[in-house]
This record gives sequence, C-alpha cells and structure tokens, in this order.
Amino acid sequence: MTEERREFQRLLLTRPADGWFGDYSLRLHDVSAKGALIEHEHDIPPGARALLRFFWRGTEVELMAETVRHEDGRSGLTFVERNELLISLIEQSANELLRAQQANAMGLRDKNVIGGDETLTAASAGARTDRLETWIFGEDGTWSRRPALLADQPANGFTVSASESPEQVELLRRNFESGDAEGRRIIRMLAELSVAKSR
Repeated sequence: MTEERREFQRLLLTRPADGWFGDYSLRLHDVSAKGALIEHEHDIPPGARALLRFFWRGTEVELMAETVRHEDGRSGLTFVERNELLISLIEQSANELLRAQQANAMGLRDKNVIGGDETLTAASAGARTDRLETWIFGEDGTWSRRPALLADQPANGFTVSASESPEQVELLRRNFESGDAEGRRIIRMLAELSVAKSR
C-alpha cells in the first residue's frame, strides 16, 4: 500500500470531536478504520471494552472498542469489529480531501473546502497546532524524513511532532529497527499518542 493511500485512511478532524466510551465522556483526536486516539478526564482502565459513540458531520457512529494504551489522560482505542458506516465516512472524508487538494493546486479557492466552510489550509491548521514529520524506514536500512500534513502512522515508520526531541526520535528509530511486527505497532501507537498530546 502506498503512503498516499495511507494518508486517506482516517477521518479528517479539523478539531477534536466530542464522544463517549461507555459512560466516559471524551474528545476524539484521531479516528481511523482500526482505532482512535482519545482524551478523557476520568481514568479508563486498561483493557476496558465499551461502545464508542461520536458524531461526525451530523452522522452518529457507534462501534465496540477496547483500550490498548493509556498515558496522561489520553488513550488509544482499537476497534473490535469492522464498521461499514465508519469505512464509508472515511471514504467520504478522503474524497473531500482529494477534491480540496486538487482545487488548491489549481488555485480554485472557492472549491478548496473541507467540511463545508473551511479551506484546506485552515482545516490543516485546525487539525494540528504544530508541525509534524514522518520518518520512513527504507528497505536498504536507512531512514528518511518528510514533513507531514496529517498524523498518519505508516507501516514502515512513524509520524511525530516536529518538536519531538532528537533523543526521543532516535530511541523510536532504534526500537523500530530491532522490533518485530507487534513491537513496531506499539511504537506507532506511542507516536500517535505523542502527536495527540502535542495538539
């Protein structure tokens, strides 16, 4: 799968969305087809399983989820079932983002719109408060870095805040290089939490 396709596998949240995990109120920072990053005031136990509910542009989404990571009032959720409605909304979000990018490239400001009333630039600024960078581990064993608009986590690397310390990035890179598939998944989850924390 190409990096371009991975960029379009999550809902474009121009700002955190309110939702619920069981009886816990929360704010969603990132939603993909496989999981979500949430912020919450009350502690949610590790391994908790409950119904995640939220609205995206007037559509209510409900699906079973389980906590897989917790750090400083933020948790990572993994979805325990495939949700066709969420897949459809992600596709709509991806199409909208592609149309806005094409309009932006052609200088058509009136068609460069996300969510009905924001330009792509404004939506990007709302979705993040600092710059992001993606680190890619190549087949030749070398790392490359590129600026990122979205907080997507590639299979062959990770995305973090550009303000992350060089020491932390180096630690993630070393652990990614030596890790197995599960270890790399955990590194990507940590990177997602790092990005959400910086917003």
